[in-house]
Amino acid sequence: MKQKAKRGAKGMRYSLFVSVLIILNVVCQSSDILPTQSQEIHLETLQDLDNELKEEENIVNESSDELDESTDPQEIVEETLEEIEILKFNINGLKLREGIISEDVLRLKEFLKAMGYEGIIEDYKYDQKTKEIVMDYQRANGLVPDGVVGEKTFTKINEDMEINKIFIPEKKIIFSMDEDQVNEEIPEGNFIIINKDSNTLYHLSNREIIDKYPVATGKELKYTPEGKFTIVTKFVNPAWGGAGRHKPIKGGDPNNPLGTRWMGLNIRGGGVYGIHGNSDENSIGRYVSLGCVRMFNEDVEALYDLIDYGTPVWIGTEEKLGEYGIRFIYE
Repeated sequence: MKQKAKRGAKGMRYSLFVSVLIILNVVCQSSDILPTQSQEIHLETLQDLDNELKEEENIVNESSDELDESTDPQEIVEETLEEIEILKFNINGLKLREGIISEDVLRLKEFLKAMGYEGIIEDYKYDQKTKEIVMDYQRANGLVPDGVVGEKTFTKINEDMEINKIFIPEKKIIFSMDEDQVNEEIPEGNFIIINKDSNTLYHLSNREIIDKYPVATGKELKYTPEGKFTIVTKFVNPAWGGAGRHKPIKGGDPNNPLGTRWMGLNIRGGGVYGIHGNSDENSIGRYVSLGCVRMFNEDVEALYDLIDYGTPVWIGTEEKLGEYGIRFIYE
């Protein structure tokens, strides 16, 4: 706006200058006498005005050049992209393969879509179509086309995300029944949320996500109970009773399906449903259990040391958790 005002004022003054010159020229041509001293002074003044206008023209042009450079949209976009922190995949995390249910599967699909692959259903499930697209991506990048996203494929994906400035957000949890009202019942201390839709366990403190872990839940939707529970039992190297169908296995045995830790929920005494380790790492990220929540042993060991008796545990699908004022959004 200031630049336009300057140009407008300059134009008016220049027009006046030209008009005066024309008048003087006519006067001089109609007279047989030479310009008087007064006329010479006027001409010198007009010459000064002309020089001033030229100087202002240079200043305006320089300012215009600087303005154009500083407001170039492409440069602004490039600078903004440089400032964005790319949220990369954990190359040593859960391997993604057919049958896995995970938040990382959704992020993988978002990446493949950004890379131009089509026919992708944006959900948490690693299905046959996803496997085929991953195999195409692996072939195109000189990787073994096995359809399994492990360390090497994750590494290449992270490189492509960095090169192409592909920003794929992670899920954020907000605590509200609607856009404005926070549910005051949400615990403020240590708190566990288990999202059955994405097979993800979130550990929170003061309503902030401390960490999140891939888990396995019930092979049928109804198997893993939904609701608001608390931790009432904790065991290191728990013994397994066999679930009434198998021979019991003592604690510490690598074949023990409870793994290295047990945190029981206040359902039927705390010994039936719980969060525990595993004896089969390939089960994590799937719907396979009889109702318990399985974790990698190293994950459950880390979580176990941070969780006290009485810690709230809320379990459900995203729809169910939404009824409690817990919503999952991208950020």
